[in-house]
Order: sequence, then C-alpha cells, then structure tokens
Amino acid sequence: MPDKGASTPFQGGIAGFGTGGFDPPGCGPRGQARCRALLDAAATLFVEKGFALTSLSDILRQAGGSRTTLYEHFGDKEGLFRAVMERHCDRVLEEMSTMHTAGPAAMAEELEENLYRVGLHIAGTLTMPETTAILRILVSEGGRIPDIAQAFFQVGPEKTIGWLADCFRELTEAGHLRIDDPEGAAHAFIGMVVGDLLTKRLILPDESVSMEELERYVRQSVRLFLAGTRP
Repeated sequence: MPDKGASTPFQGGIAGFGTGGFDPPGCGPRGQARCRALLDAAATLFVEKGFALTSLSDILRQAGGSRTTLYEHFGDKEGLFRAVMERHCDRVLEEMSTMHTAGPAAMAEELEENLYRVGLHIAGTLTMPETTAILRILVSEGGRIPDIAQAFFQVGPEKTIGWLADCFRELTEAGHLRIDDPEGAAHAFIGMVVGDLLTKRLILPDESVSMEELERYVRQSVRLFLAGTRP
C-alpha cells in the first residue's frame, strides 16, 4: 500500500528545495532520460510495494526501456535501489548546501529562524514517503546488502552531521555560538528536532503527521538548543 501517512508540503520534494537529478556519465540526453525514468518508477514502486515485492519486470513495465539499459547502468535491483537512495539523499541535502555557501554571517542574521528552517527540513524529510520507504528497506534488507546500508550513512546522515558541524564551528569562530564540540552538537541538534518521529515513521508509516505540531516541536527544540549554545 502507498504510504499515505504524511499529507504534507514535503511530499514529492520540499517546497523551496531542489529536486535533484541523475545524469549517468557517458550517456546522451535520451540515455539519461531513460535512466531517470527507471529511477522514478523504482522509487514509486518501492514506496507502494516495498523492495521484496517489487520486481525488475514491474519497474520496466512502468518506466519502459529495456533490461539491457537497466543492467548496464544499475546492475540489478540492489544497484537500482542504491541509485534511488543516493538521488534522494542528494535532493535532501541540496538546500542545506546552499545555506552553507551563504556563510556564517548570513546564518547569524536570523539565527533562530535559519536553524528552524534547517531543523524543519531535517524533520520534514522523515515525513516523505520515499524517505520512509528507503529506511524501512534498509532495516529489512540491510543485513543482506551491508555495503548499501553503509553507503546510506555516508551519503545521508554523515553528510548532514558534517554540514551542521561545519556550520556550528564557523558560527562559534565568529562569536555567534559557544560550542566546544561541533560534531557532538550536530548529533544533539538532529536528535532534538527529530525526537521520536523516526521511530513512529518506521513502525507506523501510515499514521498522519500534523505539520502544525511538527513545526511547533521543531521551533521549541531550536530555542532549547540556542539557550544552551549562545554566548
């Protein structure tokens, strides 16, 4: 069944955040379009049916194209899932990278509001059906595909923590925050803004998420974080 648990602005991409892409090297425009169609079909079917019940025939039936193209660019279903996962993580991280490029001075101008946006982006990502599907697949299949599970941490959580740590380090050096351990603070910040949402989405993926409550919770978490880290 499709994950209908979160009827939120985050479905299909977060408003104001990038949509990402997949452009395999050595492909012309038609080849890239075929690969994107395969990824789109796979992502949709993984959400609707899960990994185990989705076959390559299902994906090809929905996307069109040939098994030759699929095998050439993705290898097998596990390789296709890995590409779906990496593309999704790239989409999630795109806006955070843009904010980091703006520098600590821009972040500090409206520090609470900017950290609120980051926190809501992180928490809101967990309300996206594709995120839930990827996480549930990693939980159920991670022991069988440990290399893909490890890759998820590298392209997702570790990049997010690294980005936040760099941000907190720069804000501390500029005198806007007082943080001795930026990486530890990044872990703490994510834990605060996510709360028990991750557990709920894994166990009860069809349960609705109130965006009003989520926004209020993230706002309170950011204020508590700043209360302990401002000079």
